[in-house]
Amino acid sequence: MVRRIAVIFAVLSLALLSAPPAVAIDPPVIDKGALPPDETGPDTPTEQRRECSSPAIFPNSNFADKPWANNYLRIADAQKFATGAGVTVAVIDTGVTGSPRVPAEPGGDFVDKAGNGMSDCDSHGTLTAAIIAGRGSPTDGFIGVAPDARILSLRQTSDNFQPVGARSDPNDPNSTQTAGSLRSLARAILHAANLGAQVINISEAACYKVTRRIDETSLGAAIEYAVNVKGAVVVVAAGNTGGDCTQNPPPNPALPADPRGWQGVQTIVSPAWYSPLVLTVGGIGENGQPSTFSVSGPWVGAAAPAENIIALGYDGNPVNALAGQDGLIPINGTSFAAAFVSGLAAMVKQRFPDLTPAQIMNRITATSRHPGGGVDNYVGAGVIDPVAALTWDVPSGPQNVPYQVKQLPAPVYVPPPDRGPITIVVIAGASLAAALGIGAMARRALRRR
Repeated sequence: MVRRIAVIFAVLSLALLSAPPAVAIDPPVIDKGALPPDETGPDTPTEQRRECSSPAIFPNSNFADKPWANNYLRIADAQKFATGAGVTVAVIDTGVTGSPRVPAEPGGDFVDKAGNGMSDCDSHGTLTAAIIAGRGSPTDGFIGVAPDARILSLRQTSDNFQPVGARSDPNDPNSTQTAGSLRSLARAILHAANLGAQVINISEAACYKVTRRIDETSLGAAIEYAVNVKGAVVVVAAGNTGGDCTQNPPPNPALPADPRGWQGVQTIVSPAWYSPLVLTVGGIGENGQPSTFSVSGPWVGAAAPAENIIALGYDGNPVNALAGQDGLIPINGTSFAAAFVSGLAAMVKQRFPDLTPAQIMNRITATSRHPGGGVDNYVGAGVIDPVAALTWDVPSGPQNVPYQVKQLPAPVYVPPPDRGPITIVVIAGASLAAALGIGAMARRALRRR
Protein backbone atom coordinates (compact mmCIF):
# COMPACT_ATOMS: atom_id res chain seq x y z
CA MET A 1 0.00 0.00 0.00
CA VAL A 2 1.11 3.53 -0.67
CA ARG A 3 -0.99 6.58 -0.06
CA ARG A 4 -2.09 8.33 -3.24
CA ILE A 5 -2.17 12.09 -3.07
CA ALA A 6 -5.33 13.52 -4.61
CA VAL A 7 -4.03 15.19 -7.76
CA ILE A 8 -7.44 16.53 -8.87
CA PHE A 9 -7.78 18.42 -5.61
CA ALA A 10 -4.10 19.11 -5.27
CA VAL A 11 -2.94 21.11 -8.22
CA LEU A 12 -2.09 24.76 -8.18
CA SER A 13 -2.56 24.98 -11.93
CA LEU A 14 -3.10 22.22 -14.47
CA ALA A 15 -3.21 22.15 -18.24
CA LEU A 16 -3.91 19.27 -20.59
CA LEU A 17 -1.80 19.15 -23.71
CA SER A 18 -3.71 18.75 -26.93
CA ALA A 19 -1.46 16.08 -28.38
CA PRO A 20 -1.59 12.55 -26.88
CA PRO A 21 1.88 11.23 -27.89
CA ALA A 22 4.65 10.75 -25.39
CA VAL A 23 6.42 13.87 -24.19
CA ALA A 24 10.10 13.72 -23.21
CA ILE A 25 10.76 15.08 -19.74
CA ASP A 26 13.75 16.13 -17.70
CA PRO A 27 14.18 16.00 -13.92
CA PRO A 28 12.14 18.72 -12.19
CA VAL A 29 13.58 22.19 -11.79
CA ILE A 30 13.60 23.75 -8.32
CA ASP A 31 12.29 27.27 -7.80
CA LYS A 32 13.64 28.14 -4.35
CA GLY A 33 11.47 31.24 -4.23
CA ALA A 34 8.23 29.20 -4.22
CA LEU A 35 8.32 28.13 -0.56
CA PRO A 36 4.83 27.64 0.93
CA PRO A 37 3.82 29.17 4.26
CA ASP A 38 4.62 27.25 7.43
CA GLU A 39 1.09 26.60 8.62
CA THR A 40 -0.92 23.49 9.43
CA GLY A 41 -4.51 22.67 8.52
CA PRO A 42 -6.16 21.44 5.31
CA ASP A 43 -6.24 23.37 2.03
CA THR A 44 -10.01 23.60 2.35
CA PRO A 45 -12.39 22.49 5.14
CA THR A 46 -12.86 18.71 5.30
CA GLU A 47 -15.27 16.27 6.87
CA GLN A 48 -15.13 12.56 7.64
CA ARG A 49 -17.24 10.61 5.15
CA ARG A 50 -16.29 7.02 5.98
CA GLU A 51 -15.67 4.96 9.07
CA CYS A 52 -12.08 4.55 10.16
CA SER A 53 -10.38 1.24 9.33
CA SER A 54 -8.18 -0.90 11.55
CA PRO A 55 -5.33 -3.29 10.76
CA ALA A 56 -6.03 -6.96 11.35
CA ILE A 57 -4.48 -10.40 11.81
CA PHE A 58 -4.73 -13.46 9.58
CA PRO A 59 -6.06 -16.54 11.34
CA ASN A 60 -3.43 -18.77 12.98
CA SER A 61 -0.72 -16.13 12.76
CA ASN A 62 2.40 -16.58 14.87
CA PHE A 63 4.40 -13.50 15.79
CA ALA A 64 6.94 -15.18 18.05
CA ASP A 65 9.59 -15.14 15.33
CA LYS A 66 11.14 -12.07 13.79
CA PRO A 67 9.47 -10.81 10.60
CA TRP A 68 11.04 -12.07 7.40
CA ALA A 69 12.03 -8.53 6.45
CA ASN A 70 14.07 -8.11 9.65
CA ASN A 71 15.93 -11.36 8.98
CA TYR A 72 16.46 -10.50 5.31
CA LEU A 73 17.98 -7.12 6.20
CA ARG A 74 19.81 -8.43 9.31
CA ILE A 75 18.25 -5.71 11.44
CA ALA A 76 19.33 -7.31 14.72
CA ASP A 77 22.99 -7.27 13.63
CA ALA A 78 22.70 -3.66 12.46
CA GLN A 79 21.25 -2.61 15.82
CA LYS A 80 24.54 -3.54 17.46
CA PHE A 81 25.96 -0.39 15.85
CA ALA A 82 23.02 2.05 16.01
CA THR A 83 19.38 2.23 17.04
CA GLY A 84 18.45 5.73 15.92
CA ALA A 85 18.96 7.25 19.36
CA GLY A 86 18.83 11.05 19.31
CA VAL A 87 17.42 11.22 15.78
CA THR A 88 13.99 12.70 15.00
CA VAL A 89 11.99 11.10 12.17
CA ALA A 90 8.93 12.87 10.82
CA VAL A 91 6.25 10.57 9.41
CA ILE A 92 4.11 12.50 6.91
CA ASP A 93 1.22 10.10 6.43
CA THR A 94 -2.32 9.37 7.62
CA GLY A 95 -1.42 10.11 11.22
CA VAL A 96 -0.12 7.84 13.95
CA THR A 97 -2.26 6.37 16.70
CA GLY A 98 0.36 6.23 19.42
CA SER A 99 0.95 3.42 21.89
CA PRO A 100 3.76 2.50 24.31
CA ARG A 101 5.45 0.64 21.47
CA VAL A 102 4.94 3.48 18.97
CA PRO A 103 5.36 6.56 21.18
CA ALA A 104 4.86 9.17 18.48
CA GLU A 105 4.55 12.86 19.22
CA PRO A 106 2.17 15.35 17.54
CA GLY A 107 3.65 17.25 14.61
CA GLY A 108 0.54 18.80 13.10
CA ASP A 109 -2.61 17.93 11.19
CA PHE A 110 -3.20 18.90 7.55
CA VAL A 111 -6.45 16.91 7.26
CA ASP A 112 -8.53 18.01 10.24
CA LYS A 113 -8.16 21.58 11.45
CA ALA A 114 -8.94 20.46 14.99
CA GLY A 115 -6.43 17.58 14.98
CA ASN A 116 -2.78 17.37 15.98
CA GLY A 117 -1.63 14.46 13.82
CA MET A 118 -2.12 11.76 16.43
CA SER A 119 -5.10 10.00 14.88
CA ASP A 120 -4.80 7.34 12.18
CA CYS A 121 -8.13 6.64 10.46
CA ASP A 122 -6.64 4.69 7.52
CA SER A 123 -4.48 1.87 8.93
CA HIS A 124 -1.35 3.27 7.32
CA GLY A 125 0.64 5.89 9.19
CA THR A 126 0.76 3.79 12.37
CA LEU A 127 2.14 0.81 10.44
CA THR A 128 4.73 3.02 8.76
CA ALA A 129 5.87 4.53 12.07
CA ALA A 130 6.08 1.07 13.68
CA ILE A 131 8.42 -0.21 10.98
CA ILE A 132 10.64 2.84 11.38
CA ALA A 133 10.87 2.94 15.16
CA GLY A 134 8.54 0.45 16.84
CA ARG A 135 9.77 -0.77 20.22
CA GLY A 136 10.41 -4.43 20.92
CA SER A 137 8.53 -6.60 23.41
CA PRO A 138 9.23 -9.93 25.15
CA THR A 139 5.83 -11.18 23.95
CA ASP A 140 6.67 -11.25 20.22
CA GLY A 141 9.53 -10.97 17.73
CA PHE A 142 8.67 -7.60 16.19
CA ILE A 143 10.96 -4.60 16.50
CA GLY A 144 11.34 -1.52 14.32
CA VAL A 145 14.49 -0.67 12.41
CA ALA A 146 15.52 2.26 14.64
CA PRO A 147 13.62 1.64 17.90
CA ASP A 148 15.26 4.49 19.79
CA ALA A 149 14.41 7.17 17.23
CA ARG A 150 11.90 9.90 18.06
CA ILE A 151 8.78 9.91 15.88
CA LEU A 152 6.86 13.05 14.88
CA SER A 153 3.45 12.40 13.34
CA LEU A 154 2.09 14.79 10.71
CA ARG A 155 -1.28 13.72 9.34
CA GLN A 156 -1.36 14.98 5.78
CA THR A 157 -3.74 12.65 3.92
CA SER A 158 -6.75 10.40 4.48
CA ASP A 159 -9.07 8.44 2.21
CA ASN A 160 -11.82 8.75 4.80
CA PHE A 161 -11.90 12.55 4.85
CA GLN A 162 -13.10 14.65 1.93
CA PRO A 163 -13.48 18.35 1.23
CA VAL A 164 -16.76 19.71 2.50
CA GLY A 165 -19.31 19.55 -0.31
CA ALA A 166 -17.25 17.18 -2.48
CA ARG A 167 -19.33 14.70 -4.45
CA SER A 168 -18.62 10.98 -4.23
CA ASP A 169 -18.88 8.70 -7.24
CA PRO A 170 -19.91 5.24 -5.98
CA ASN A 171 -19.03 3.74 -9.36
CA ASP A 172 -15.54 5.19 -9.46
CA PRO A 173 -13.98 5.59 -6.01
CA ASN A 174 -10.66 6.62 -7.59
CA SER A 175 -12.25 9.83 -8.87
CA THR A 176 -13.50 10.84 -5.43
CA GLN A 177 -11.58 13.70 -3.91
CA THR A 178 -9.83 12.84 -0.67
CA ALA A 179 -8.05 14.92 1.92
CA GLY A 180 -4.42 15.54 1.05
CA SER A 181 -2.75 17.36 -1.83
CA LEU A 182 0.60 18.33 -3.24
CA ARG A 183 0.09 21.77 -1.75
CA SER A 184 -0.53 20.47 1.77
CA LEU A 185 2.34 18.00 1.33
CA ALA A 186 4.65 20.92 0.58
CA ARG A 187 3.51 22.68 3.75
CA ALA A 188 3.92 19.47 5.77
CA ILE A 189 7.51 18.99 4.57
CA LEU A 190 8.37 22.58 5.42
CA HIS A 191 6.74 22.25 8.84
CA ALA A 192 8.52 18.97 9.61
CA ALA A 193 11.86 20.50 8.66
CA ASN A 194 11.23 23.51 10.87
CA LEU A 195 10.33 21.20 13.76
CA GLY A 196 13.84 19.76 13.54
CA ALA A 197 13.22 16.47 11.76
CA GLN A 198 16.48 14.92 10.60
CA VAL A 199 14.70 12.26 8.53
CA ILE A 200 11.36 12.80 6.78
CA ASN A 201 9.42 9.74 5.60
CA ILE A 202 6.82 10.28 2.84
CA SER A 203 4.94 7.10 1.97
CA GLU A 204 2.69 8.83 -0.56
CA ALA A 205 2.58 9.19 -4.32
CA ALA A 206 0.77 11.37 -6.82
CA CYS A 207 0.87 9.88 -10.33
CA TYR A 208 0.07 11.71 -13.55
CA LYS A 209 0.87 11.36 -17.23
CA VAL A 210 3.65 13.38 -18.81
CA THR A 211 1.01 14.87 -21.09
CA ARG A 212 -0.36 16.74 -18.08
CA ARG A 213 1.38 19.75 -16.66
CA ILE A 214 0.93 20.26 -12.93
CA ASP A 215 2.39 23.21 -11.10
CA GLU A 216 4.05 21.74 -8.03
CA THR A 217 6.75 24.36 -7.57
CA SER A 218 5.94 24.76 -3.88
CA LEU A 219 6.64 21.05 -3.34
CA GLY A 220 10.03 21.25 -5.01
CA ALA A 221 10.93 24.34 -3.02
CA ALA A 222 9.89 22.67 0.24
CA ILE A 223 11.98 19.58 -0.48
CA GLU A 224 15.04 21.67 -1.38
CA TYR A 225 14.58 23.70 1.80
CA ALA A 226 14.28 20.60 3.99
CA VAL A 227 17.38 18.97 2.49
CA ASN A 228 19.80 21.82 1.84
CA VAL A 229 18.71 24.41 4.39
CA LYS A 230 17.52 22.31 7.34
CA GLY A 231 19.67 19.21 6.73
CA ALA A 232 16.94 16.55 6.62
CA VAL A 233 17.10 13.28 4.68
CA VAL A 234 13.85 12.90 2.72
CA VAL A 235 12.85 9.30 1.96
CA VAL A 236 9.85 8.66 -0.33
CA ALA A 237 7.98 5.67 -1.73
CA ALA A 238 8.24 4.76 -5.41
CA GLY A 239 4.47 4.21 -5.59
CA ASN A 240 2.26 1.23 -6.39
CA THR A 241 0.60 0.42 -9.70
CA GLY A 242 -3.12 1.11 -9.98
CA GLY A 243 -5.23 3.95 -11.26
CA ASP A 244 -2.99 6.63 -12.74
CA CYS A 245 0.10 4.87 -11.38
CA THR A 246 1.22 2.80 -14.37
CA GLN A 247 4.60 1.26 -15.04
CA ASN A 248 7.24 3.16 -16.97
CA PRO A 249 9.17 1.46 -19.78
CA PRO A 250 12.81 0.50 -19.20
CA PRO A 251 15.58 2.72 -20.58
CA ASN A 252 16.14 2.57 -24.33
CA PRO A 253 19.56 0.98 -25.11
CA ALA A 254 19.63 3.03 -28.31
CA LEU A 255 19.93 6.19 -26.21
CA PRO A 256 23.20 5.75 -24.28
CA ALA A 257 23.16 9.42 -23.29
CA ASP A 258 19.98 8.70 -21.29
CA PRO A 259 20.95 5.60 -19.25
CA ARG A 260 18.09 5.93 -16.75
CA GLY A 261 15.40 6.45 -19.38
CA TRP A 262 14.13 9.92 -18.55
CA GLN A 263 13.15 10.45 -22.19
CA GLY A 264 10.85 7.41 -22.11
CA VAL A 265 8.96 8.23 -18.91
CA GLN A 266 5.19 8.02 -19.33
CA THR A 267 4.06 8.33 -15.71
CA ILE A 268 5.46 10.94 -13.34
CA VAL A 269 5.42 9.97 -9.66
CA SER A 270 5.66 12.83 -7.21
CA PRO A 271 7.47 13.44 -4.90
CA ALA A 272 9.51 10.41 -6.05
CA TRP A 273 10.80 12.16 -9.16
CA TYR A 274 12.64 14.76 -7.07
CA SER A 275 15.57 12.34 -6.82
CA PRO A 276 18.44 12.91 -6.05
CA LEU A 277 17.14 15.47 -3.53
CA VAL A 278 15.06 12.59 -2.15
CA LEU A 279 15.86 8.90 -1.79
CA THR A 280 13.11 7.05 -3.65
CA VAL A 281 12.49 3.45 -2.56
CA GLY A 282 11.11 0.57 -4.60
CA GLY A 283 9.81 -2.71 -3.20
CA ILE A 284 10.91 -6.36 -3.21
CA GLY A 285 9.29 -9.62 -2.15
CA GLU A 286 10.57 -12.43 0.06
CA ASN A 287 12.46 -13.91 -2.92
CA GLY A 288 14.45 -10.70 -3.30
CA GLN A 289 12.89 -9.86 -6.66
CA PRO A 290 11.24 -6.51 -7.42
CA SER A 291 7.59 -6.36 -6.46
CA THR A 292 5.38 -6.37 -9.54
CA PHE A 293 3.36 -3.45 -8.13
CA SER A 294 6.39 -1.23 -7.46
CA VAL A 295 6.38 1.61 -10.00
CA SER A 296 9.67 1.85 -11.84
CA GLY A 297 11.37 5.02 -12.94
CA PRO A 298 14.74 6.75 -13.34
CA TRP A 299 14.27 8.28 -9.89
CA VAL A 300 14.32 4.98 -7.94
CA GLY A 301 17.40 5.01 -5.69
CA ALA A 302 17.18 1.83 -3.59
CA ALA A 303 14.80 -0.96 -2.56
CA ALA A 304 13.55 -2.71 0.58
CA PRO A 305 10.92 -5.29 1.61
CA ALA A 306 7.37 -4.40 0.53
CA GLU A 307 5.38 -7.66 0.70
CA ASN A 308 3.79 -9.66 3.53
CA ILE A 309 4.81 -7.02 6.03
CA ILE A 310 4.35 -7.29 9.80
CA ALA A 311 3.93 -4.09 11.80
CA LEU A 312 2.19 -2.86 14.95
CA GLY A 313 -1.47 -1.91 15.19
CA TYR A 314 -3.23 0.79 17.13
CA ASP A 315 -2.93 -1.16 20.38
CA GLY A 316 0.78 -1.81 19.92
CA ASN A 317 0.41 -5.51 19.05
CA PRO A 318 1.66 -7.12 15.82
CA VAL A 319 -0.59 -7.14 12.75
CA ASN A 320 -0.15 -8.62 9.29
CA ALA A 321 -3.38 -7.90 7.39
CA LEU A 322 -5.71 -5.17 6.22
CA ALA A 323 -9.40 -5.21 5.41
CA GLY A 324 -9.97 -5.65 1.67
CA GLN A 325 -13.16 -5.68 -0.35
CA ASP A 326 -13.34 -9.49 -0.28
CA GLY A 327 -11.71 -10.16 3.07
CA LEU A 328 -8.31 -9.77 4.64
CA ILE A 329 -5.34 -8.93 2.44
CA PRO A 330 -1.57 -8.87 3.21
CA ILE A 331 0.16 -5.63 4.12
CA ASN A 332 1.96 -4.81 0.88
CA GLY A 333 3.34 -1.63 -0.66
CA THR A 334 6.32 0.58 -1.30
CA SER A 335 5.11 2.71 1.62
CA PHE A 336 6.63 0.18 3.94
CA ALA A 337 9.77 -0.24 1.86
CA ALA A 338 10.33 3.49 2.38
CA ALA A 339 9.84 3.03 6.12
CA PHE A 340 12.69 0.49 6.29
CA VAL A 341 14.98 2.96 4.55
CA SER A 342 13.93 5.84 6.81
CA GLY A 343 14.80 3.68 9.80
CA LEU A 344 18.20 2.98 8.27
CA ALA A 345 18.73 6.69 7.59
CA ALA A 346 18.12 7.36 11.29
CA MET A 347 20.68 4.72 12.22
CA VAL A 348 23.26 6.16 9.83
CA LYS A 349 22.60 9.67 11.16
CA GLN A 350 23.22 8.47 14.71
CA ARG A 351 26.44 6.64 13.83
CA PHE A 352 27.79 9.34 11.50
CA PRO A 353 26.29 12.57 12.87
CA ASP A 354 28.46 14.85 10.74
CA LEU A 355 27.27 13.48 7.41
CA THR A 356 25.04 15.69 5.29
CA PRO A 357 21.79 14.39 3.77
CA ALA A 358 23.56 13.83 0.46
CA GLN A 359 26.29 11.82 2.19
CA ILE A 360 23.79 9.73 4.17
CA MET A 361 21.93 8.85 0.97
CA ASN A 362 25.24 8.09 -0.71
CA ARG A 363 26.25 5.71 2.10
CA ILE A 364 22.92 3.89 1.88
CA THR A 365 23.04 3.45 -1.90
CA ALA A 366 26.79 2.76 -2.10
CA THR A 367 26.41 -0.20 0.29
CA SER A 368 23.21 -1.59 -1.26
CA ARG A 369 23.23 -4.99 -2.95
CA HIS A 370 23.64 -3.80 -6.49
CA PRO A 371 21.64 -5.46 -9.27
CA GLY A 372 23.21 -6.62 -12.50
CA GLY A 373 24.59 -3.63 -14.34
CA GLY A 374 25.01 -1.64 -11.12
CA VAL A 375 21.65 0.20 -11.15
CA ASP A 376 18.19 -0.19 -12.64
CA ASN A 377 14.81 1.52 -12.57
CA TYR A 378 13.12 -1.08 -10.34
CA VAL A 379 15.48 -1.28 -7.37
CA GLY A 380 17.85 1.61 -8.06
CA ALA A 381 21.27 0.87 -6.56
CA GLY A 382 19.85 -2.31 -5.03
CA VAL A 383 18.35 -3.65 -1.82
CA ILE A 384 19.63 -1.83 1.26
CA ASP A 385 22.19 -3.55 3.50
CA PRO A 386 21.97 -1.94 6.96
CA VAL A 387 25.04 -3.67 8.40
CA ALA A 388 27.16 -2.56 5.44
CA ALA A 389 25.76 0.98 5.60
CA LEU A 390 26.82 1.22 9.24
CA THR A 391 30.22 -0.47 9.02
CA TRP A 392 31.79 -0.23 5.58
CA ASP A 393 34.54 2.25 4.80
CA VAL A 394 32.75 4.34 2.20
CA PRO A 395 33.95 7.66 0.75
CA SER A 396 31.72 10.40 2.12
CA GLY A 397 30.93 11.82 -1.30
CA PRO A 398 29.82 15.38 -2.15
CA GLN A 399 28.27 17.38 0.67
CA ASN A 400 25.41 18.72 -1.43
CA VAL A 401 22.94 17.19 -3.86
CA PRO A 402 23.14 18.45 -7.46
CA TYR A 403 19.82 19.68 -8.84
CA GLN A 404 18.46 22.07 -11.41
CA VAL A 405 17.56 25.53 -10.19
CA LYS A 406 15.14 27.78 -12.00
CA GLN A 407 17.18 30.40 -13.76
CA LEU A 408 15.88 33.94 -13.62
CA PRO A 409 16.23 35.82 -16.93
CA ALA A 410 18.84 38.55 -17.03
CA PRO A 411 17.30 41.97 -16.50
CA VAL A 412 16.79 44.02 -19.65
CA TYR A 413 19.07 47.04 -19.68
CA VAL A 414 17.14 50.30 -19.84
CA PRO A 415 19.42 53.35 -20.18
CA PRO A 416 18.75 55.90 -17.46
CA PRO A 417 17.31 59.28 -18.42
CA ASP A 418 19.80 62.08 -19.09
CA ARG A 419 19.79 64.08 -15.88
CA GLY A 420 23.05 66.03 -16.45
CA PRO A 421 23.31 69.78 -15.82
CA ILE A 422 21.34 71.94 -18.23
CA THR A 423 24.43 74.13 -18.73
CA ILE A 424 26.13 71.31 -20.62
CA VAL A 425 23.33 71.26 -23.15
CA VAL A 426 23.41 75.07 -23.39
CA ILE A 427 27.17 75.16 -23.84
CA ALA A 428 27.05 72.43 -26.39
CA GLY A 429 24.32 74.28 -28.23
CA ALA A 430 26.28 77.52 -28.11
CA SER A 431 29.42 75.78 -29.34
CA LEU A 432 27.47 74.20 -32.16
CA ALA A 433 25.99 77.58 -33.13
CA ALA A 434 29.43 79.19 -33.05
CA ALA A 435 30.83 76.42 -35.20
CA LEU A 436 28.03 76.82 -37.70
CA GLY A 437 28.65 80.61 -37.79
CA ILE A 438 32.37 80.16 -38.40
CA GLY A 439 31.68 77.69 -41.18
CA ALA A 440 29.35 80.14 -42.94
CA MET A 441 31.90 82.92 -42.77
CA ALA A 442 34.58 80.64 -44.24
CA ARG A 443 32.38 79.66 -47.16
CA ARG A 444 31.65 83.35 -47.96
CA ALA A 445 35.37 84.13 -47.88
CA LEU A 446 36.07 81.29 -50.28
CA ARG A 447 33.40 82.51 -52.69
CA ARG A 448 34.93 86.03 -52.62
CA ARG A 449 38.23 84.49 -53.65
